[in-house]
Amino acid sequence: MAEQKKLCITVTCVNVKKIDLKAYGIKKALCMVKVKVGDKEVKTTIQAGLDPTWEETFEFDIVDEKATKCSAIFYMGEGEDQKQIGDECEYLIPELKIGKPVYKALIIPGGKVDMMMTAWGFGKEEEDVDPAGFMGLMDSGDGMMMMDSDEEEEEKK
Repeated sequence: MAEQKKLCITVTCVNVKKIDLKAYGIKKALCMVKVKVGDKEVKTTIQAGLDPTWEETFEFDIVDEKATKCSAIFYMGEGEDQKQIGDECEYLIPELKIGKPVYKALIIPGGKVDMMMTAWGFGKEEEDVDPAGFMGLMDSGDGMMMMDSDEEEEEKK
């Protein structure tokens, strides 16, 4: 049986300390994030301040990651005065790495919302990266750096 496809999104925090509340007609600095994946929609709790921390995790069942839309929207204000701040941002979930949390941001006027997204049962395999790969330009092929004397010996051949 194939592993069930799931997307876990953790909304960690927001920082909108540079926002002009009066310009948006916001009376109280109350923040909330709405996350939509496919036809399921969830909201974080409403937190006070310009830099609240949520650390709230939401799980979504995924049927077809290529056809499933994932987006986030940031809101500020209270009750009926609550207003969307910035644009709704969409994320490409097929590009996530399998089982590895990936940082995603929702850029909003005056700051950003931080999130971590983890794909389970879908996404890209993580590539193994050789930590010494940057030394490849200086590699002589046998795993060691060439010395000036080595170059002279190769020229004589």
